[in-house]
Amino acid sequence: MTTFTRLAVATIVLIIAACTGADEGATTPGSIENANRAEANREKDEARRPADVLAFISLGSGDVVLDYGSGGGYWAELFSLDVGAEGRIYAHHRSGDRFESRKEALTAQLAPFGNIELLVLDSGAPLPLEDHSVDVVMLSYIYHHLHYAEDSGEDFPASSAALLAEFLRVLRPGGTFVVIEHVAIDGSTRAESAGWHRTPPDTAQADITGVGFEFADEAPDLFKNPDDDLMNIWFETGLSGKTTTFVHKYRKPN
Repeated sequence: MTTFTRLAVATIVLIIAACTGADEGATTPGSIENANRAEANREKDEARRPADVLAFISLGSGDVVLDYGSGGGYWAELFSLDVGAEGRIYAHHRSGDRFESRKEALTAQLAPFGNIELLVLDSGAPLPLEDHSVDVVMLSYIYHHLHYAEDSGEDFPASSAALLAEFLRVLRPGGTFVVIEHVAIDGSTRAESAGWHRTPPDTAQADITGVGFEFADEAPDLFKNPDDDLMNIWFETGLSGKTTTFVHKYRKPN
């Protein structure tokens, strides 16, 4: 599909939505067909099932989203059309040489969307966002870096608990926290699962509800692979983009 065709499809979808009175929170195909999306991100669509995930999240026009650990901007780009011109996406990155090496290209990539703002912070720095100012926090394939630290053993690391507390602070009452993560087998320790770059779903749920979130929902079987034994380093076993993955939705209490 050419860039011109993508733009035409996106425009037609928006016109249809406006004429039929589509719900503000409904995800349109235009989010995926958005002509501004990077080709490298489009190539991940088959593995990441964006239509299903966006429908599960159900963003609304004008929403403010924090895409924490945004990486190449996969979700930030998809969120852009759903929140519209009145919404905002904060694409978080950790400061350092890695970010600096891609800053120019990433800035140019995201500029055409108009509502995506890079948020570059030192590790452990508080979020420079006001209390109750965010509608949705996204954490995609990041949690396995958070649920274990060598000096914490089988306890949830204090630094990670502090980060989740920051998410609670900036979310409005009733706001949503979405976690997408590679599944580790039930009963695995934090050290084992972190070594596999995975997290047991029950561990994540206990951690997140333990800091004050309410478990709201999960998207069952969106990413289920019977060939994944849940105790392997997925990028070493040919399962990149093919792991069994959980998608959890948490809510900040009203």
